[in-house]
Amino acid sequence: MANKTPAIAPRIHARAYFRLKQLCVEIQRGQYPNKMKLAQVLECKERTVQRELRRLENDYRAPLAFSRERNGFYFTEPEWELPEIRLTEGELIAFFAAERVLRRLGTATTEIKLARQALSKLAAFLPDEVKVDIGALEDAITFAPEPTADVSPEILRKLTAAATHRETLAIEYFSPYNNELTHREVNVLLVHNWIGEWYAISWDIEKQGYRDFHAGRISNLARTRRHFEPPPDWNAQNYLQKGFGMFRGGKDVTVEVEFAAFQARYARERKFHETEKQKQLKDGRLRITFETTENALEQVARWLLQYGEHVVALRPERLREMMRERLQKTLKLYSSDKN
Repeated sequence: MANKTPAIAPRIHARAYFRLKQLCVEIQRGQYPNKMKLAQVLECKERTVQRELRRLENDYRAPLAFSRERNGFYFTEPEWELPEIRLTEGELIAFFAAERVLRRLGTATTEIKLARQALSKLAAFLPDEVKVDIGALEDAITFAPEPTADVSPEILRKLTAAATHRETLAIEYFSPYNNELTHREVNVLLVHNWIGEWYAISWDIEKQGYRDFHAGRISNLARTRRHFEPPPDWNAQNYLQKGFGMFRGGKDVTVEVEFAAFQARYARERKFHETEKQKQLKDGRLRITFETTENALEQVARWLLQYGEHVVALRPERLREMMRERLQKTLKLYSSDKN
């Protein structure tokens, strides 16, 4: 029987690690590839394949075996997987610092593009509790300077460590909505990057509910040495999908909006929500429906306002009311009797 897979993968160059990953995927197809076949897939020499196979057995204790009958390699434990590489805490600080600098660079030079591509590759080694918008890192157009709230790499490191090790944190958090500083104890479940802003998605112990804390508003962060288990219903993908942007909560609702023909030319090129469904209308209009929550309608209304007369909210009725209220208030600001 093969030895137990090491909990932490040995340190290895990213390119070599991805080559090992590709090799494992090919073996796990169950077609018993030999060294010649693996060399073709990896586009390398057979002696390179031999070295990587030896590395799998010695460094990763892979349950690798060779079938003389099938003339190829296989894993005696089909469920075995190559362990993931994780960044050290020092490397995490460097990653977050680099991400913060690159976000503020608006010049799309070749050097900056290469740096962003390198950073996106490093993101593959982040813990599962950290989510980064890699598309934003790779797309030079999105890196124009923007008014994002600054977050120190040290705060991000501590939040990531707490999420990874499941340790409860004591924090001070400033709420702009209530204009007050509060003291809280939180269980950080996910460190999430959304269009350049960092959030600590957490379980608020006092409120007994999920909360999205902007990392830039967290101060005086302290360890408690107490550990936790995530709530039974916690699922990062489901949690992020239900909201709109970083707004969520309340009952589930279906949003339906319709873009005029002019704006539809651009809207059909994008995906505004994970659950989005598009319907092309004969006259060029575009109808979009997606699932979100009641508390997210505030952000949906803000999103729609940027398109002015080129979009209309069809449902729910609460969203239509929000749009009417905001447009009427805006109209008053520009009425003729105003100076």
